[in-house]
Amino acid sequence: MTDRPLSTALLCGLLVLSSSNVHAVPGSGCVGDDFLLHRDILKAAKVSLPVFAHFCYRDKSGAYVVYLTESGDRRYDDDTLSSKIGAHLFKINAGPTLAAMGTVSDSALAGTAGVQWWTKLTELNDIDGDGLVDPILVYRFYASDNGKMLRAPYGGRLKMIAFHRDAKAAIRAITGDLDLQRSTTASASYFKLPPVLQTHLVRKMKRMYDENQFGFDNSHAFRPQK
Repeated sequence: MTDRPLSTALLCGLLVLSSSNVHAVPGSGCVGDDFLLHRDILKAAKVSLPVFAHFCYRDKSGAYVVYLTESGDRRYDDDTLSSKIGAHLFKINAGPTLAAMGTVSDSALAGTAGVQWWTKLTELNDIDGDGLVDPILVYRFYASDNGKMLRAPYGGRLKMIAFHRDAKAAIRAITGDLDLQRSTTASASYFKLPPVLQTHLVRKMKRMYDENQFGFDNSHAFRPQK
């Protein structure tokens, strides 16, 4: 395969990675980015949006890469949000080749400021001790006020995605200034996760609440409802 210049969007993804990766997964990095970020490889893997950040990890089942992608088409004074985002989890096989293991796709609702990956809250750890990493991804939808992006912890929505073996679980949280406006629900697959992983996600939400990052509903001790 001949070398070709990376696109501007992918180069931006590399620049973002250099800072966000330190917060999300200390000490991790991707070997062979010439392959992983090559535009032909991304096209073949159907990674259609620009790569905002990417993370690599290895467990007893092999090596993996997670791409976080954003459209980056909603610009504000000091931040950039997106109308669409995506995530792609691939196993890196011999060759090397990429084998799809899981995806996330979402878009911002009309009237909202936009959506953004919260990379500093990404986790790539073996939480239940089975020798397999359980990736946790977080992204936030920001509210809008007269065309301005609202960053307040009690505004907008948030989603948390957890991959466990062959399952993908989603937690959906809505916040607001009033207690009755807030809710946290989860997909059916969340309630089938190992208890230790469910508890880890609940503690993660409580920590975000305590650190004033997002105003979760705490009427059920931060446990999502069906």
